[in-house]
Amino acid sequence: MKEIELTLLDYLIGSLSVLPWGIVLWKSFPKKLSRNAQIGIVMALLLGWVSTVLILWLHPVIWPQTDFVTKKKVSMLTQTAHLAFIQAGMMEESFKILFILLLSFALSFDFKTKSFLPESALFAGFVAMGFSFIENTHYIVREVSERKLDIFLARTIHSSNIHLLINLCFGMFLLKSNSKEVGEKVRYLFFAFLLAVLQHGVVDFLLIPGASFGQWVASAMFVGIWVWVVRDWRVYVTAYLLDKKTLIPASEYSSQST
Repeated sequence: MKEIELTLLDYLIGSLSVLPWGIVLWKSFPKKLSRNAQIGIVMALLLGWVSTVLILWLHPVIWPQTDFVTKKKVSMLTQTAHLAFIQAGMMEESFKILFILLLSFALSFDFKTKSFLPESALFAGFVAMGFSFIENTHYIVREVSERKLDIFLARTIHSSNIHLLINLCFGMFLLKSNSKEVGEKVRYLFFAFLLAVLQHGVVDFLLIPGASFGQWVASAMFVGIWVWVVRDWRVYVTAYLLDKKTLIPASEYSSQST
């Protein structure tokens, strides 16, 4: 893969593609961030960056015949599925989720109660932002001048959003796992990892061919995930922090809010 020399301006443009989502995530947290949480956010952004760098380095080693940034439409179904679910979904989510887990255990895990704190979801979102920041920067730099604005808007509106939702969804599973026993918790989080890979793979599978139908289906899918994540955020983050710091079951919370 041809090396790209990134400038400060390139990084600035890339950061603007994730800035709106980062602000939304920050402002959505229902209490003032502690110093520990602020450090965790910075670490999350850095770990997201590191995961992108590792993937950029490993990808041509594992798949030397395939460019990291795919420009051509893939005609064969199996090639599309491999690219979407394995080369993109499995590889990217493995690194991101590994770093989310490490950061959550280090800064937002109560070892006495063996439970994750709401900051874990926040860290998950910012790992996604750090990853998207570098990935978007590479995509924008590689694009021809006439299409840089188009790719910037596409990466800002769609790609950054998709990475954020997938990892926020995993962050919600971390908080939901607090009610599980240790053995069940491990299985539950492994399922959450597989779900993240599936979500990533499905959306890439729909988007890679470039057909309008696939784009509409992918968009509809992530509207649904947005609804799912927002509902869980209200229960497992907002309700936890504002209502006596106890987790309210989703069904009970829904009945109270109607």
